[in-house]
Amino acid sequence: MAFVPDLDTLESSSLNEETLYGRNCLCPQKKPRLALEVTSPGVGIQVTVTKGHLSRTFRQAAILVVAVTKLLKQPSHKDFADSDLGSFLDDIFEPVSFQRIKGSYTGAPVFRYTRSQSFDILDIDHKCFVLESPTQLVALHLQGPSAGRKVKLNIALYRPRSSQGSPGSGRVPVALGIKGYQLYMSCVMSGTQPVLQLEEADVRRDIESVELTRFIFYRLDSPAEGTTRFESAAFPGWFICTSLQPRQPVGITNTPDQVNIATYELSGR
Repeated sequence: MAFVPDLDTLESSSLNEETLYGRNCLCPQKKPRLALEVTSPGVGIQVTVTKGHLSRTFRQAAILVVAVTKLLKQPSHKDFADSDLGSFLDDIFEPVSFQRIKGSYTGAPVFRYTRSQSFDILDIDHKCFVLESPTQLVALHLQGPSAGRKVKLNIALYRPRSSQGSPGSGRVPVALGIKGYQLYMSCVMSGTQPVLQLEEADVRRDIESVELTRFIFYRLDSPAEGTTRFESAAFPGWFICTSLQPRQPVGITNTPDQVNIATYELSGR
């Protein structure tokens, strides 16, 4: 512990004395070389600042306190303001510079891509998905030679965030693409409710942006029935659906299997 002198001892000493205060006692040391003298105009205090080791910083501060105390004891002293003390401290203590270091870190992806699989898809009314026009997906019955028009789904599988889904829970995040094309289903807001659309993209990678969540659907499997549903990750409660009428666009609904079909069978790889 450092030795702390009392006020009387400091008052009886002067700046020219060679006694300095060490860690545990008063001990004579070589008189430091004078560096500069600081005088505050109108206050009447003169402080001698010396160049030396950091151990002398305490002495410099203590002498300043004693000097101020002496001044305040004088009957005709001028009020000592904070600005006066600040000017002394600025001259006695060296300024400390700080270096601002800008750091960055990479957060965990929202969804981590694992692999892709290809499937044939039929709704439970046995309608196939067919690509009509550049970006229009419809559902209709196909027979004979026309069966070649059906599209396969290229399903990208992801590792879910936290506990929102896992392979064993029947709730797996996927992206639904059209095999042979760079088209993926996405769920976006249009007007007052979500709509399903096809977008040209390649989402076979980690999904790190919340904005790209529009491409993610939760695959909800029912092993006992051998069926599945696809719920939008961006709009929970909304499911990919087909119409009860043939040749209608594949859409999305929040009332599955009521006036539409939202249950599918997947086969093949």
